Amino acid sequence: MGEVLSSLEIDVLRLYMDGKTYLEIADILGRHVKSIDNALQRIKKKLEEHLDRSAPGFG
Repeated sequence: MGEVLSSLEIDVLRLYMDGKTYLEIADILGRHVKSIDNALQRIKKKLEEHLDRSAPGFG
């Protein structure tokens, strides 16, 4: 996963998967809520692309 996501994106994803809200993640990481939203959008796109490439016969 580290080759697909940046360190910020990994931190955001871990906190999001732990059930944290965008505001909580922003506070923990010292970022704006919008940057958390942007990171989660990038994560979704990167993971979809990664899964499409790594799943033969799909996508």
